[in-house]
Amino acid sequence: MLKILQAAEFDRCIELAYELAMDPARSGYPTYCDGMKTKGDFVERTRESMERADEDVLVFEENGTVEGVIAFQHQEGERYLHVHCLSIRKDTGRALEEFVEYCRERWPGAVLDVGLPAENVDARSWLEGQGEPCIERSWNYLFDLSGYQPAAEVSGVRPVTEENFEEFAAIHRRVQGEMYWNCERIRKTMEDWHLFITGTGDEAGEVILTGFGSNEHQEIFALGFADGKYRAEPFRALLTAALHLLKEKGTRWLTFFVDVGGPEKEVLDKMGFRCVGEFQAYRVKL
Repeated sequence: MLKILQAAEFDRCIELAYELAMDPARSGYPTYCDGMKTKGDFVERTRESMERADEDVLVFEENGTVEGVIAFQHQEGERYLHVHCLSIRKDTGRALEEFVEYCRERWPGAVLDVGLPAENVDARSWLEGQGEPCIERSWNYLFDLSGYQPAAEVSGVRPVTEENFEEFAAIHRRVQGEMYWNCERIRKTMEDWHLFITGTGDEAGEVILTGFGSNEHQEIFALGFADGKYRAEPFRALLTAALHLLKEKGTRWLTFFVDVGGPEKEVLDKMGFRCVGEFQAYRVKL
């Protein structure tokens, strides 16, 4: 059964939850098996969920024994839910079934996103058995900037400002598809992003860096080209510009998800990015 985690139970449950978070076959995303995030990060993030009005932490019990913890965000206005802790020791299918029903009762018609390591076969099998296909398979790349030494300035790459935003928008409108962060939303929150562009016309490219959250860790939200065709040298140039900026700002870690089997692997490997696992995404309509 699932129940809300009470403050008095937190210390008793968090140790098990973290132990499971360190096992990709028993946990979800974001992964804590990447060598970057720490136990302290996990404890702090889970504790924050208990204090936030738009988040909940649930305990999964069987026969009076705690078998797991699920923490998630529910954005009421957007009708969107996102799991950020899925640590289940056994009977993962039952835990997910109860969790989906719990969410469906509270937020009918909303969308629930669940991210998993490829190793979590139990969770993936249950979701796919319910007719929920995998909507994304990506390699999770990580770059450690602590030893990064910027080379010469990159030519042909331009930072995006209010003045040249329309150049960026002309590219992003062709790239954004159904993604939440479309041109309109990015423009309204320009202070939360670092944006670069290169080239013109069909060969124009963009890179979108998160500028919010911890300065210690940032993520490349998107890097693509207007016509959807991969180009190694502009790709390398955009990535290098991003690394230069982050090094200047004191960032330690950079995360970048790319499609499994994608051509970006060669450049990423050569530049020193490390693949820490395969991410798989599922979307459930409640």
